[in-house]
Amino acid sequence: MPQHRWFNALAALLLAGLVPITTCQAQPAAAGVVRCGNTYTDAPCPGGKPVHAADARSAEQRRAAQDMAKKDAALATALAAERRDREQASTGQSASRIGPAATAPKQGAATSEKPDRPPKKKKLKAPKVAKPTLTEPKLSKGKPLSSG
Repeated sequence: MPQHRWFNALAALLLAGLVPITTCQAQPAAAGVVRCGNTYTDAPCPGGKPVHAADARSAEQRRAAQDMAKKDAALATALAAERRDREQASTGQSASRIGPAATAPKQGAATSEKPDRPPKKKKLKAPKVAKPTLTEPKLSKGKPLSSG
């Protein structure tokens, strides 16, 4: 039994060493960008297709795009700082009303709204007590029941 385990361990090590070699040989040599299914990568993959991805822009166009990206990043940083300042200033304020503003009723005009009153207290009712009944023999068609 111990020899069998040793053989299995040796076989597993050999296979583990050979698998990466065979998979590397099966993949095409990637030069640049490779499309693997719906993703793009610079590492080769099984079934991957090389993609021509050269930048067709001139040096001036690339420099203008990089400058624009830097300006956008600076603007985003400034806007984030402004938002944080506004949030810090609004700490402790209550929520504002959403919707039309409530108007004050005109003086002397009748209002259909009732003034706020405390709720009425309900009166407690006395618990119902069972009425005492007389235990008389019941009559069947006008005749008294016979006991016996």
